[in-house]
Parts: sequence; structure tokens; C-alpha cells
Amino acid sequence: MNRIVCAVLIALLAVSCTSDAETEAGRDATFIKYANGVIYDKKTGLEWYTGPDKETNWNGAKQWVERLQVAGGGWRMPTREELKTLYEKDVGTRNMTPLLETTGWWVWSGETKGSSSAWGFGFPHGREGWIYRDSAITGRGFAMRSRK
Repeated sequence: MNRIVCAVLIALLAVSCTSDAETEAGRDATFIKYANGVIYDKKTGLEWYTGPDKETNWNGAKQWVERLQVAGGGWRMPTREELKTLYEKDVGTRNMTPLLETTGWWVWSGETKGSSSAWGFGFPHGREGWIYRDSAITGRGFAMRSRK
């Protein structure tokens, strides 16, 4: 084969082998968003995926996370400490990287108390607390995992 044909084949193969998980869709100082929607936090090594951008109670958020199979699965609800790592006062319109693309102010954690309460984190002022699981309170479900 001549060199031109080889160069064209190599270029075509390289493009076709690139997946959405490798294609960047945006970045800021701390986070990288990929075309498949996964957001990588370079500081913590955690990967995030935002749920449907609608009010949801804790049970709805939990069910969504448990069914999530994006980028090979392995997702879970975040702890309150993990949610705190997303809070950045005066960053974006929600005190978090705009790459997370949510209109909600509260995000559910996987931490529960009894059968009726779950821990939520509020991004308006960095507040957190126990919330009734049946409440939607503009709550959102985020999924997270450690980077593989």
C-alpha cells in the first residue's frame, strides 16, 4: 500500500475508535465533561452523572441511580461528604460547576435515617440536613463513582 492510503486509513481508524467516553464536551479548572455526560472531578477522582432535571423525591432518585448503566455502570448515590466537594460559592448559577447542568438547588445523598428521612445538600447556601424522603423540594438525583 502506498503511504497516502496508509495515512488515510490510520486517520479513519483513529476517528472511528474514539468513544463518547473519551470525547471532551467541556471543561473548567476542576472538571471535565465528556460527550456521554460523565463529569470527571480532577481534584477528587470522582465521576458524576446528573439525573433527570426535574423535581424528584429520594425514592425516585435512588431508583434512577440503581438503573443507570451509562459508561459501564457502577454508579451509586453520593454521600453528603462527596456532595460537599461540588459546592463552590459563586461558581455558576448553582454554586457548582455549570458542567453539571441542573436547575435544582438540592441534591439527595444516599444517607438515610430511619424509614422516612434522607440527607440532602442545598447548593444555595451550602446547607445540608435531613429531609423527608417523600419531599421533592426541587431535589435532584446525582450519581457518582470513583474513576476506574
